[in-house]
Amino acid sequence: MPPSVPNLSGSSDPATTPYGHHTSFPWEPLPQPEGYKSVIYRSSDGKIVVAAAKETGMATFTYPCDEFFFVTNGWLKLKIQGGDEFTLSKGDFIYLKKGTTADFHFSPDFSNVAVFIGDEAISLV
Repeated sequence: MPPSVPNLSGSSDPATTPYGHHTSFPWEPLPQPEGYKSVIYRSSDGKIVVAAAKETGMATFTYPCDEFFFVTNGWLKLKIQGGDEFTLSKGDFIYLKKGTTADFHFSPDFSNVAVFIGDEAISLV
């Protein structure tokens, strides 16, 4: 399989279809929490982004857009402010709505694949 190439322009050209293992795309540092991100797809208007992340440590975050993510490795302890507290592990998923504030505690080997959906261009990733 050739190296995985992201589609960062939202091109509808079939030759720009991103594919491959989620860890095979280019990675860059995340500012917070500690870790790395890999943008796999960004729509032409920037309102939909697909990305993978490797995160560690603890953080509190308020979502500027919706996010669906699937845990691909490790675990995440999550406390939704005003809601439940629980742990997600490899194979689990969650959908977080814009405006949700949550406290995160990531395992040292945590990783996920996520889809971000917004009303405006997404700058989070």
